[in-house]
Order: sequence, then C-alpha cells, then structure tokens
Amino acid sequence: MPQLADLDLLLSVESYGSVGKAAQAHSLSQPAASIRISAMERRLGLKLLERSPTGSKLTEEGEMLAKYARNVMRAARELLEFGSASQSGGAKRLRIAGSPAISEHLIPEWLNRSGFSFGEARVEVRAGSVDALRRLIRESHVDLAFIDGWCQAGSQVRKQFGDDMATRYICDDKLSVVVGATHPWARRQTPVTVEELASAALVLRERGSGIREFTDELLKTAPASGSYVELPSSAAIKQAVATSQRVTVLNISTVRPELAEGRLKLVAVDREMPAKPIYAAWSAGRGLPEYARELVEIAASKGSPMPVLLPDQKTKSSLLMEAETTVKT
Repeated sequence: MPQLADLDLLLSVESYGSVGKAAQAHSLSQPAASIRISAMERRLGLKLLERSPTGSKLTEEGEMLAKYARNVMRAARELLEFGSASQSGGAKRLRIAGSPAISEHLIPEWLNRSGFSFGEARVEVRAGSVDALRRLIRESHVDLAFIDGWCQAGSQVRKQFGDDMATRYICDDKLSVVVGATHPWARRQTPVTVEELASAALVLRERGSGIREFTDELLKTAPASGSYVELPSSAAIKQAVATSQRVTVLNISTVRPELAEGRLKLVAVDREMPAKPIYAAWSAGRGLPEYARELVEIAASKGSPMPVLLPDQKTKSSLLMEAETTVKT
C-alpha cells in the first residue's frame, strides 16, 4: 500500500503542476520528492507523472490514483479529527484560510468582532495563493477561505472555483497611493496626477504580483523616472515608505492600521483607482460550521477598507468609522 504522505505528495504535484513546488510545500528537497514518487510508481506498477522542462502533470493512471487518494486522505483526516475532538472534550474548532493580505490584516479584525470567545473554540488561520486555498477547501483542510483578487495577477476569483464550491461576495478592496506622514503629498489638497506619480521615487511590490501588475497598468501611459525600490511584502513596503520620502501603491486593507496611527497618509489621484472583490468560499457539499457561518456574516457586515480621501477632509475618528463600513458595488 502507498504511504499516506506519498499520496498527499502526489496530490500536491497535481495541484502545483511541479514536483519542485510540491516538494517545497511538504518541506522536502526536489530529489527526495522525485524518489518518493518514483518508488510509488514501481510499487504500484503505474506511470503516474509526465515530466517536462516546464513542469509535471499526472498521466491518466495518475489522475485515477489521485481520485482515490483524495478519498483516502479525507478519510484519514476525519479519523484524526475524531481522535482530536475526543481528546479535547469536543472543543469546537474553526479552520480558516485567506489570501496573505486578508489573513494578516482582515481576518484578525473579523475574529475579534465576531463575538465568540477564543476560550470556546480553537481557531487556526492559514495563508496561501488562490490555487492553494482552493486545494485546502477541497481536501477538507479548512472550513472556509477568504480570497482577494490581488493575490494572483489577472485572476478572476469567483470564476476560479468550480460547482463544488459555494462563494459569497464580502466587499471590494481598492488600490490607493500612500506616503509617509512627512512627505509633502501628505498635506496636499489637490489630487496627484498619474504623471507626477510615475516620476516620483516609488516603492513597489515584486513583479508577478497582482498589485504590481495593476500598478504598472496605471503608470504605463506616463513617462517614468526609473527610480524605484522593489520589495517582496506589504509590511516591508509600509516600513520603507513611513521612514522615507518615497511613494507606494497598496490595497487599502493593508494600510488601515498605519492610517489610523497617522504613520501613513492617503493621497488622492486624478482618476479612479482599480478595485478587486473579496469573496468567502467553502465546500458546497459540506457547508459551513456554525462559527464559520458567523464569521462570514461578520465579514460581510464589517466589510472593507475606506475610500481614498483628500488629506484633512475628515478627522481621524470619522476615518476610523468609515473604515468599518462595507464598500459595496
């Protein structure tokens, strides 16, 4: 019989389309993962993978094995969860996942406002790409996932989930121009033009990210200065902007704490900034546990980020109140 870990590895290769990425997800080296897949092929007498320079995909036999493997892994998880629930006296458990920005900035706030006690439930939060979140739901690793359009360049979030998934629109998340509190634009009363933005000293997300794609699209019509710093995380970008005279473009949900503290300031732009929806997604067949349903309702009611405003248009308290309202289309 194949080992459970080997079956799980095969499912990861199917999900990621790469032995290397699947190995990374399982904390293995690529040679070690290849050896385990090859050993399983020999043990079963089946060819499971078609390997190429651009990645790996399952053969017809591999896809059939993956179908059985999903059932085996689901049954194994149910067995483990039964044992865990018995040991914990039936304590309730809420397993959530989200796009990186949502997991870091929005889910903690929604949990704190949900009204249930952490003493009554075990809450586990994970982060990942759209593909990873879809896999976590399908394989019963999480009860609920929150997905935004910025975590995958060019993605149409709702269309990426099949008929076996239920989705609910939560709110829109908008891009905004952000500067530090000492930047001249922090006190500016008129909108910044795209030409001014393109010629500024910028801090940008890495190429390939959804936010970078939309930033490049915004600036493509204006001559750029060529001066920018590229950083791999929103946290690093916020720190760089707060302590310098540089400018960045980030989605509103990631900068709300710094806006409330006054460390960062929003800058109005002379055109409409793009926005992408945030959705909740879960298995249509399994439905939502009680706590997960409660969290979806809280997320939909509290919703999203504040709109971009001119400096000094509103007080800090009114900004905070507006930050808690849902921005619906």
